[in-house]
Order: sequence, then structure tokens, then C-alpha cells
Amino acid sequence: MAIKNIVFPKNTMFDIEQSITDETPVTVTNGKDKKFFVIPKNPKMYLKPFNSSEFIGQELCTIRNIRCTYYFIAAIGLFDIKGSCWYQDVEKQRPRLVIGSYDFKHTGYQYKNVEDYGFSRFDEDLFSKMLTVAPDEENRRQLMNDMMQMLALDIYMGQTDRGYFNFLFEEDENHRVRLAPIFDFECSLNTQFFGQHEDKITLGDLYHFNTIEDCKEFIRRYPMFGSLLNSYLYEDLESVVKTAYGKRRMIVPDDCLKKYQEFDEDRKELIKRIVH
Repeated sequence: MAIKNIVFPKNTMFDIEQSITDETPVTVTNGKDKKFFVIPKNPKMYLKPFNSSEFIGQELCTIRNIRCTYYFIAAIGLFDIKGSCWYQDVEKQRPRLVIGSYDFKHTGYQYKNVEDYGFSRFDEDLFSKMLTVAPDEENRRQLMNDMMQMLALDIYMGQTDRGYFNFLFEEDENHRVRLAPIFDFECSLNTQFFGQHEDKITLGDLYHFNTIEDCKEFIRRYPMFGSLLNSYLYEDLESVVKTAYGKRRMIVPDDCLKKYQEFDEDRKELIKRIVH
């Protein structure tokens, strides 16, 4: 299934103007610091338009001890201050508000995608192929767990854009491989997409979960995955959303909370059909 052929709807449940408050912490920069405007090959910071899913994905990763990118609100404008402040300190200057994240890459590690390992992104089962690059059984188990955690999270969140460019692998000097911190949750938690594509589980290149039977087959091969998926039946998405935005002193509109509740119920029904 070619992800590039899918037309995605708007990737945010609500806009930042509906969520930000005077006490929301923001990271600011003045217009002279060009690294915030022009993204070089290895930037210190990435900026992207606001979407409502990044903070929620990060919070789920925190709860489940999954390594992921840290996201925050960044304010772009000509300021007398630089660093962090409250939104009320720069509100009158009408900054452009976006989501920021720092580069997670560490010195001494190589960061690769599946094609760097000689695999094609069009392979049906990149999951099992990536397991072959682990140099020993201990690393193989760790890499398997890393990848399963991401796949289970993506099914629960309804991720629709986990293409090969949206996950990386981290390799140390001894060639031990782990999944790098997860990033890009923006194309998830989208009720509009799944309302139009009832047969979709999630869209990604690591493993093609096109149908419930695909998921069941994967569980037959890797029984631990069934337990991971089943554990999402005990998540409370509404609580996760409130926590993610409460930490940042931001508001989630009541009508959106209801949509998250509905999405949570739908995904849990799907997971029950897969694991039971």
C-alpha cells in the first residue's frame, strides 16, 4: 500500500489560538537567529506548524516508557528576550506560534533509516528484516521490543504517516541497534480519516497492518505484541490529553475532549477485535 497515494485531512483537532493561555511557557527567538528560520542539514531545533497530536503522543510515550522527541511551543518574532518565558510576555508582539523540538541525535551514534540497511521501503515485512541487523540475541530482543512498542502505539493512535522517513534507527560503535526516539505524531488521532477509511488499521512502512487479519497473523508470530496491544485497553485517552496540555498550561476545548473519548472507544473496540 503506497502511503503517498492517500489524501490526508487536516492534521489538528483544534488550533493553537483555542488552547494557549497567558501562562503557557514558550521558547522564543529573535529574528536574527536564522537557525530558527532556515533548517540546515543537522539543525539544533525543528519547527513545524501546530497540531494537536504531538503533545499527546509524547505523553503516551512518557507513560509507557517509550523513548520519544520532546515537543514544546515556540514563538517566532522580534523579541527583546531570548529563551523561555510566559506567553503573556510576548503576546502583544503577535508572534508566530509553532511546535518546536530539539535534535535528539547524539555524538557517537549513527542514525539510519531502513534503506541505509539495504532494505526497500516497499518490502511487506521490514520488521523481521530489521531484526537481522542486530549483532546478538540480546540486542535482537531489545530492538524487537522497541519496534513493537512503536507499532502498538501507532495502532492505538491511528497513525497514518509512519513512512520509512518517519522513524530512524540508532546504531552505536559496536553496531548494536535500537529504534531512535519516536517523532511525528501529527497524522494520528484523526477521526475524519478513519471515518472515510473504515478498513484501515494504521499506515506505516515497518509492517503493513492493512486488515485485522494482518494484526492477528503478526500476533501469531510474535505473541508479546498481543499483550502490548491489549494493555492499551486500560489507557484513558481523555486523561492523557488533559495531562499533556495541563503540563503546558494549555486548554483543550470541551467538544474536542468528547471527540477524543469517541476515538478512544473506537480504537479500543478495534483492539478487542484484534486480540480476542
